[in-house]
Amino acid sequence: MKTHYYIDDIINICTDRHLTVDEIFTFLQEIYPDIWRSSVYRNVEQLSDKWKLNKVTWIGKKAYFEANIWNHIHLIDKNTWEIIDLPMESLDFNSLPKNFNIDNTDIKIFWTFSK
Repeated sequence: MKTHYYIDDIINICTDRHLTVDEIFTFLQEIYPDIWRSSVYRNVEQLSDKWKLNKVTWIGKKAYFEANIWNHIHLIDKNTWEIIDLPMESLDFNSLPKNFNIDNTDIKIFWTFSK
């Protein structure tokens, strides 16, 4: 599959934020008015497959993409679907076996603010 010239733009758009493919398409359309939505979908999925983008799934029935590919936890507000990145070091994993090494995680914590 051919990767398009705007892959660097996709990665830059997804830096420090979580976006759906439709949101990425909207940003790219401002730069490249003739862009095709299907092309953006293919390229975003390909970047995810190559570990250049992190795909965050099962959040409000949508998939979100981010350029933050380091191991981290997602805090998700159930009211707004806002996603906040939390470093792995924020949680205590001392109860895991000593020879257990975490290579990759997909931890999502869903929350709402108390009133």
